[in-house]
Amino acid sequence: MFKDFILQCTELYSHRSVLKQLIRQQLILRYRRTALGFLWTLINPLLMMSVTAVVFSKLFNYELKTYAVFLFAGMIPWNCFSSSVIQCSSAFISNEGLIKKIYLPKTLFPLSVATGVLIDSVLSFIALFVMIVSIGGNLSWQLLFIPFAFLLLYFFTLGIALIFSIATVFFRDLQYIITVAMQALFFLTPVMYKKEMLEGKVGWLVGINPLVPFIELFRAPLNSAALPSLSILISACIFTLISMVIGLIVFMKFQKKIVFRL
Repeated sequence: MFKDFILQCTELYSHRSVLKQLIRQQLILRYRRTALGFLWTLINPLLMMSVTAVVFSKLFNYELKTYAVFLFAGMIPWNCFSSSVIQCSSAFISNEGLIKKIYLPKTLFPLSVATGVLIDSVLSFIALFVMIVSIGGNLSWQLLFIPFAFLLLYFFTLGIALIFSIATVFFRDLQYIITVAMQALFFLTPVMYKKEMLEGKVGWLVGINPLVPFIELFRAPLNSAALPSLSILISACIFTLISMVIGLIVFMKFQKKIVFRL
């Protein structure tokens, strides 16, 4: 397996120009022929966050500014995770023609999608952060932790995305099931509410939700001007390691069969 992993890395490096082109294509084609183009990457989260913050701050009886920061800190990692998994699930199906024409390392396709979503998420973070600061949000040195939080979230998401990108080739219905599953998972992830608020029969589901530590990685510096606790950081690192190891094992085992199932 280690030799296969080294071979994967070598092939990716030799095809790095193709990877850059796939990422560029993903970012450009998404907003092609729209009047505002790439600015929709910034406008979409601003509009969504503004409406959601106003509605739920009234529902939970929170001050708008306080809740806007709280919601922002949860939505950024959730959107990055959800978008990556959903889009990566169809990475091979969407590129079926290219895969059948020429040989390219299969890792390129989910990797390019996940990286494109990460770039979108970082740009969205910058736009939303400017908005939060403009309404009186706090600045602190703990915000320097955010790039590391993005890095952990990226690799955690990539591991899961690798699994689903393979699985949907064999089970086409899965790409639709994933979208529904993400909607259910959203309500079991403390994005719009504090994790202590969900108790009773479904409360334990939040406790075992692997996304919770990643939400806290962003929420601690943004909402509380503090670094995440050591237990949260260790949990996030463990989940990231498990996700990447399992994702790579599954991917390397089945990647050679992809072209025969497309």
